[in-house]
Amino acid sequence: MQKTFLLLNNVQTQVIIEGQWVEESFQDDKKNVVIVIPGNPGVPQFYEGFIKSLSNRLPFGTPIWVVGHAGHVEPSKDLKINVPSDKEWHKYYGLSAQVEHKIQFIKNYIPNDAKIYLIGHSIGSWFILNLLKDEDISKKVEKCYLLFPTIENMADTPNGQFLTRIVFNIASLLIFLTWIFTLFPRFLQIFLIRVFGIFYGIPAKSINAVNLLLQPRILKRVFRLADEEMKEVKELDHNIIDEHARKLWLYYGAKDQWTPVSYYNNMKAKHDNVEAYLCKFNFPHSFVLNHDKDVGEMIGDSINQNISNSK
Repeated sequence: MQKTFLLLNNVQTQVIIEGQWVEESFQDDKKNVVIVIPGNPGVPQFYEGFIKSLSNRLPFGTPIWVVGHAGHVEPSKDLKINVPSDKEWHKYYGLSAQVEHKIQFIKNYIPNDAKIYLIGHSIGSWFILNLLKDEDISKKVEKCYLLFPTIENMADTPNGQFLTRIVFNIASLLIFLTWIFTLFPRFLQIFLIRVFGIFYGIPAKSINAVNLLLQPRILKRVFRLADEEMKEVKELDHNIIDEHARKLWLYYGAKDQWTPVSYYNNMKAKHDNVEAYLCKFNFPHSFVLNHDKDVGEMIGDSINQNISNSK
């Protein structure tokens, strides 16, 4: 597994790679590439266990790329890399900018003759539906796996209401507390996250990812993007669902406060030709914390079957 930063839409962006680099020579004429688009926060390190499990179910060397969101992980200060100001939010960090950001990645780094398997988690699913509106990208996409997809009426969900009514009202305080947190020595930061994680289900493997998130500028962008999600992710885009029905595979949580079961029922009722499933294992929305292996194996088996069928 490798980590790197790539310049996408003028923002240095963290990308994590499992398997071969896309730019390396493929072992055969079948170029299969898996791209993972995170939820919010878009910190790729949360998905390391997921893509490791995914990789174990795919043909050896299949490239898997987790593309972080613009501005959600900043390069080390030692590198002295300039990052665009938040004053140009809609150009670099907003919802539309994040879509353009992913478009640039695919067009710049994925071979034209590759077959792409997209995996989106939470708001990453909404990004994928918007990627399909680009004809050059959609014709290369074999399958889209939308996990716990927040693709409609986010503000109306239980978590959406909690976020808008409570969390956003104390966001400034939370950001200020993260500023105090950054003044602590790193060993103390890690210790505090570990203690906090015992009570809130954050495993030791996710401590570094959480530490990356708990930076004032990062958390501020996470909240601002979430606020935009509440305002912009409204009516389900039925046209894009109908147009690409055969490419879509959706997985809803049975007790997900971001994607209520009613959203699954509506999807099945209005788009009966789309593969949509309701989780039978009580996986949580934030599956990457404690159920990444299980979900990775499930998605990996499905992608592997698609690859086998396309030979």
